[in-house]
Amino acid sequence: MRTLVAHGRLLSTFAFGRQRASGRRRSPQRGPFLRLLAGIGLLVILSVPPLVHADALDDSVRRIALQLQCPVCEGESIADSPSGLAADMRAVIRTKLVAGESDQQILDEFVASYGDGILTEPPKRGISLGVWIGPVIGVAAGAVLVTVLLRGWRHAPVQPAGAAAPDPQVADELKRFREEFGQ
Repeated sequence: MRTLVAHGRLLSTFAFGRQRASGRRRSPQRGPFLRLLAGIGLLVILSVPPLVHADALDDSVRRIALQLQCPVCEGESIADSPSGLAADMRAVIRTKLVAGESDQQILDEFVASYGDGILTEPPKRGISLGVWIGPVIGVAAGAVLVTVLLRGWRHAPVQPAGAAAPDPQVADELKRFREEFGQ
């Protein structure tokens, strides 16, 4: 065993490793272990398939699928629905896109099969127009009602306290009260 002095600290070299200035013993097996661990980590990272961005076809399928509601899952688009029917509908969309159909043609075919209720946004025509205009009319009617009520309250006639003649029985009762309590 040899002893060295470095930076004012006592260092010792052992047969199985070195002791650092911090006082901790360094194992000679640590280096190969770290190399092995790094190699395993590298193999794991390389063996995992790289995350690939969706291609243009997948983006188009998702864009159209977001415009259609799932007939099975209420309130979900077929893009987000886990149902089998939604998966079949996405496959149909993919097939039609590969065949060269436009987004509007695909949507029109689904509307022809399922009706306007399949669309996530109702069309702005016919009875569905009420869904778009109804909230605007409701807000306007509420604003008119609040305005009328505020004007009525603001311009309400205020009667002075002594202007109204009290009921004769109430006046007699008030007179007796004042006499009795001296006010």
